[in-house]
Amino acid sequence: MIEISAKEVPEIRARMADWARDPGLDGAGNWFRFFLGPHPPGASDSYVFDRVDDVAATIAGTLAVQLPASELFYVSSAMTELARHAASSLPDYRLHPEDLPSPVGFMVYAQPPVPGTASGPHDDVCIVSWGPGRGGVWVHTWAPTSMSPAQRGVVQIGRNLAKADHHDALQRARAAAARNLPTPSPDNKSATSEEAADLWGAHLLTTWLPNLERAQIPPSFCPPHGFEWCALTPMEFMEMEGWPDGVSDNQSSVAAESKIALQRTIVATWLLMGQTLVHSERVHAPRAARRRIESLDPAMGTAVRYIDLRRSRTEPSDHSTDDREKSGREYHHSWIVSGHWRNQYYPNRNENRPIWIDWHRAGPDDKPLIGGERVNVLRR
Repeated sequence: MIEISAKEVPEIRARMADWARDPGLDGAGNWFRFFLGPHPPGASDSYVFDRVDDVAATIAGTLAVQLPASELFYVSSAMTELARHAASSLPDYRLHPEDLPSPVGFMVYAQPPVPGTASGPHDDVCIVSWGPGRGGVWVHTWAPTSMSPAQRGVVQIGRNLAKADHHDALQRARAAAARNLPTPSPDNKSATSEEAADLWGAHLLTTWLPNLERAQIPPSFCPPHGFEWCALTPMEFMEMEGWPDGVSDNQSSVAAESKIALQRTIVATWLLMGQTLVHSERVHAPRAARRRIESLDPAMGTAVRYIDLRRSRTEPSDHSTDDREKSGREYHHSWIVSGHWRNQYYPNRNENRPIWIDWHRAGPDDKPLIGGERVNVLRR
């Protein structure tokens, strides 16, 4: 897994924005057309796209506008852990535009927020970008390009085909499909390594035939900025009972439960970022990186909001000593209250909004703690 620091975020965003605006074969437009297509399976069933929409072109065009304009955020490891934990008990909730930390954003987690949610050849999702879209807000997830031995072989084959004449590559794919060979599996092992390579090569060419018929192979095959687009999830400003599957480059390999867990973790992160238990400070890209960013787009910002937990923990006001005295109760022990969500009424919305109550010690400070003292170890 690639580790990303906060100071690297502006240059990563700049490279991704440059890719999104590139009209050439290695740009986002051709990448989405080759891998996703104008009408990917399932997209026409979403309320976001009509059957006449060119989904690939729409996604590429939206990213070209939103990535350069996005506000940058970096979520620390401690904050990521809290968001992951809080998401597991997040109640269904009506998402509001003001719940977003910014209308257009680019957020990098110090570690994957929900390990194991990325699809196909990707590592775990660690980047989330968002902005206005039809139906509410469009949330894109990204993962570092996987370079496992198997993936390296696939990428190399793709890059070699990209160097060939497109017509020739298309003819080779059609010839491979005409052979009607079985899909490689442990049940149909080839006698020799050469036969196995031939079977795998024919299988890949057959798989890519629809892609080759609609677009040329991107020369880099994987996006040149080093991160794979994993999915688009449209989040409505509505009751949060899970969201549509959205559009993914490999829908079948991602479990619905994992996707919902990731989506809820993203929403939990946004909600937590608006609370006092979170500390935010500005971090800037190094001078050399700022120069490289300026060469791509002089107007692009280089400041990142570093999101972390505050060091001090205070007992919530709804468990104050005054309240206990007013209740007339006498406690003979103190105890630990686990972290939990509590609905807070907001008059300007005329409805409740969940706020996170962090773990705290309740009861008289001079009384023994049930279960003994609690020890917390924070590993960085």
